[in-house]
Amino acid sequence: MRTLFFIPFIILSIFLTSCVSLNNPFKSRSSIEIKEGYLSLKKINENLDKQMPLTQKVGSNGIKIVSVTTFASKDSKSLIIEVEFIFTSFEIPEGLPAIARFKSSLKYIPKTKEFKFDNISIIEINFLKEELLEYVSPQQKKFINDTLILKLSDLVLHKSKKALKPMKSFSVKEGKIKILFK
Repeated sequence: MRTLFFIPFIILSIFLTSCVSLNNPFKSRSSIEIKEGYLSLKKINENLDKQMPLTQKVGSNGIKIVSVTTFASKDSKSLIIEVEFIFTSFEIPEGLPAIARFKSSLKYIPKTKEFKFDNISIIEINFLKEELLEYVSPQQKKFINDTLILKLSDLVLHKSKKALKPMKSFSVKEGKIKILFK
């Protein structure tokens, strides 16, 4: 008698278990995919300010990056980075202030959910005390350029809360960066 009672119970429990495991046809099978997004240059510059100052010292040569500001370029397919820094060396212990301008693109790293500068290339460096420029050797100029590019590529422009797909392209217009994802 007991087995007759347990057989319908087992059949009912198998039926209920199979109903629960069926996929719901009304539920989306994947999460919402973001195809485009916007970043504000103002917010990026605020994030950059929080990471300042940056320093790098190799031997007697040192660089202290005081500020980094990002602007839209004229072509709207790249960014302009303006860097204020002070170069020090054995010959210039008081420091040589300078302003450098770079051209850059943008990259998104899905693993860390971070937006960073990419393909950084120098446009110009203006040293503010020209009388001290004679004390800067070609090797030190290369050190300045390489160090600035290295430090800029390490900066985090924005950290996303959600994991996004890799970037397809971006364009800059009116203080906003429009990003298209794959």
